[in-house]
Amino acid sequence: MGLKCPRCQHENPDGTRYCGECGGPLKPDEDISLTKTLITPGKSLQKRKRTIAYGGAAGLIIIAAVLVLSLFTGRAEAIDSIAVLPLENLTGDAEREYFVDGVTDELIGQLGQISGLRRVISRTSVMRYKDTDKSLPEIARELNVDAIVEGTVYKAGENVRIRLQLIDALPEERNLWTQTYERAGSDVLVMYSQMAQAIIGKIQVKLTAEETTRLASARQVNPEAYDAYLKGMFHWYRLNPQDLETALNYFESALEKDPNYVLAYTGIALVWIGRNQGGLVPPSEAISKAKASAQKALELDDTLAEVHYTSALIKTWMDWDWEGGESSFKRALEINPNYPDVWVYYSNLLCYMDRPEEALEQGNKVLELDPYNPLFRGIYGLTLLMTGRIDDALAQADHALKISSADAPANSIRWEVLHLKGMNAEALEAAKTFYATLGLTPIAELMEQTYPKSGYAEAMNLAGNTLAELSRDTNISPCFISYPYIYGGNKEQALAWLEKGFEIGDPNMPYICEPIYFELLGDEPRFQSLLQKMNLPGGE
Repeated sequence: MGLKCPRCQHENPDGTRYCGECGGPLKPDEDISLTKTLITPGKSLQKRKRTIAYGGAAGLIIIAAVLVLSLFTGRAEAIDSIAVLPLENLTGDAEREYFVDGVTDELIGQLGQISGLRRVISRTSVMRYKDTDKSLPEIARELNVDAIVEGTVYKAGENVRIRLQLIDALPEERNLWTQTYERAGSDVLVMYSQMAQAIIGKIQVKLTAEETTRLASARQVNPEAYDAYLKGMFHWYRLNPQDLETALNYFESALEKDPNYVLAYTGIALVWIGRNQGGLVPPSEAISKAKASAQKALELDDTLAEVHYTSALIKTWMDWDWEGGESSFKRALEINPNYPDVWVYYSNLLCYMDRPEEALEQGNKVLELDPYNPLFRGIYGLTLLMTGRIDDALAQADHALKISSADAPANSIRWEVLHLKGMNAEALEAAKTFYATLGLTPIAELMEQTYPKSGYAEAMNLAGNTLAELSRDTNISPCFISYPYIYGGNKEQALAWLEKGFEIGDPNMPYICEPIYFELLGDEPRFQSLLQKMNLPGGE
């Protein structure tokens, strides 16, 4: 027999300190300071967080009355879009921020797997609201969602305590649900699942049989392995060489704690995928290591969207297996239909498969799920570019650069579109910005020095020559070297480097579908041969 809640009489498992139904303490002498509070419409998020943390008995009395009234004044429309705002770190340790961010990310992931939710805003777009002074209605309008989840994370000895509130944010704030959860570190995944189930229950979204089973099957996790994994993902999101190395160390540390921890294997695969795509290591090294980790993850648990997403990336950009990549992307979306990473990269794959309308549909979906992610806007810009909508691609790139001026895909798109429009002076400036943001300032300076004397084409060709020289001592993607040669009109050098890219399995080869390649090389037999070998559209 478990413990019966003195407040609502709900039966709870032994060892649980707080009721799984109403959030109240199961024993009279336990901490009851975290009480439900009344929300003042329009209050800024910073002030609201203090209210959540320190609400008292008066708030409890008032909210009780509000909850009674709400039984008779329900929402006119169903809630089917939601954002989980960054939870507040009340652990007393600023260095535990990675853990609190991980809790936010995990809750987003749990809710994202519910097909009845039309939109669950992704991590990147909600993180911009950390420490914001904006009110919840403002945030809800910006993200185009009906409801918002916010809360706090505490440490209670070896346990994790999380307090959540679900707020109907529009047209004004209305508290729908408040609850406190506490579990041992090994039970955090079970706790996240319970949180998601409670939220879904309050907004009355129907679950499929598979979703019900998935949420009910959350399992224990090694706390140290989970902690290392969260640290790894914290660094992986930064996607620079140093942080990728740090992320790899943490993922490997997670496996030392638990050799069968699935997400640590997907994390390792993602590191090698990132290194490969960025040209940081030879494909021969990256591909074998990424595949080995991804395959191990698939063998351990094929029910996770992350596992199929990782597999899709490998099939698409390492194997150039378009059908296999599509199958894995689709499976990931079946598990988590609110996974923006899948939608945006799937849109690029559909371009390779010459299915432009579907590609645009997938890209539009990612703008709904992650509107403030500059990388994803840039990648969707590539979809627009490959489907021939160059003006829309430029607009998308400009939007991404307003969010982050260092976004590489967006800067690349601006360069390409301006070149295609014959605006050489503007294209040169875009090219300089592109190389400068990648840390290749000498290339940008060379272009600036050459252009006034020798013109645009010569500036591009000298940049290509410099990159080719650098590749003698540093691993550089052959496709990356071909890029300035394309702009400089140097067919021979462009083709030579593309053929080398095909030979070594350069993951950037699929992007020869971009208009810039066809403009210069479309009629070249060697280029047509590459398209045929890769089973890409346009090959004859």
